[in-house]
Amino acid sequence: MSARPTAPVFPRTWGRTDLPVPYATAWSEEKASVGKALISNRSGTGLAYRDEVPTDRDRHGVLWARMTEAPGEGRPNFSTLHSFRQRRSMFDMLCQVCGEPASRTSRGILFLLPHPAGEKKTSDWAEGALSTKPPLCEPCADLATRHCPHLADPLFVRSRKPRIWGVFGGFLTPTANGLRSSPTNDYIPYGHAAAAWFLASQLVIELTRCQVVR
Repeated sequence: MSARPTAPVFPRTWGRTDLPVPYATAWSEEKASVGKALISNRSGTGLAYRDEVPTDRDRHGVLWARMTEAPGEGRPNFSTLHSFRQRRSMFDMLCQVCGEPASRTSRGILFLLPHPAGEKKTSDWAEGALSTKPPLCEPCADLATRHCPHLADPLFVRSRKPRIWGVFGGFLTPTANGLRSSPTNDYIPYGHAAAAWFLASQLVIELTRCQVVR
């Protein structure tokens, strides 16, 4: 997870207008490859893959959803992050748009957060915020605010100590007819009592020692 790209390949562009496509964005030809491989483990205490390999779990023992890798193939799905590229960007603090190191200054690493809804902002409102969106470098932060259709009036925040908090994904429940997926997605912290029945798709970080910069 610590390898760096050897050349600046991203951001890719797509369509007639050369719309920038973030490094962490999933493409239509990148498919979830869980299928019938997902089962209850032999002891009945959690999830497993029939053909599980060590890289299917993170260092906390949480099982991750499998997804093929074919960036640039098909159409970009701007509302979906590729599970591996999102996770790698979080671990290595890579820009979610170009895949290069994110902006880091004495005030912290640069993130974009949505305005808090339905409440009055205080000077420390961003402290402790949970995010599945990797950081950015400064040029790509400006690029994202101009082109990303899913960003609505974002705020730039620097976090001096972003920390890995947990995972985003879904619970599966064993039944007589096999595993049943929860109808909703959830955030769970590492160490959650039911983590053995959780299939992760994104890494979640907690932003601490924050400062809103624009």
